[in-house]
Amino acid sequence: MIDDRYERINRFERSLADEGVTLIKCFLHISYDEQRRRLLRRLDKPEKRWKFAPSDIDDRALWPAYQKAYETALERCGTSYAPWYLVPADRKWYRDWAVGLLLLEHLRGLDPRYPEADFDVAECRKRLLRQS
Repeated sequence: MIDDRYERINRFERSLADEGVTLIKCFLHISYDEQRRRLLRRLDKPEKRWKFAPSDIDDRALWPAYQKAYETALERCGTSYAPWYLVPADRKWYRDWAVGLLLLEHLRGLDPRYPEADFDVAECRKRLLRQS
């Protein structure tokens, strides 16, 4: 069943790439210790409690299994047309910088441009200036 899901993901991403979409997939990795710090902050700060669920504590016991599952998913769904970029995310400033740089590099590579007008710009300008 999981193999079918990986294949469906890859087929979907391939269809996007075939249509000219640039796929940028970032895996924001935080360490076990940093996850604990963030969960504690969520408990300590009332404005962050909405992000917390008691099951978060239980899920931490499954950390090794989650890491293995992430590794498998990254291996199975990392392709030449939709690669994964692993970004260390313990420090938010670094995470933001790294993802921003990655996006900037891809945008520069795409060399985006405004579309050319498919109408007579000078004529439309004249018409508009004639209006009061």
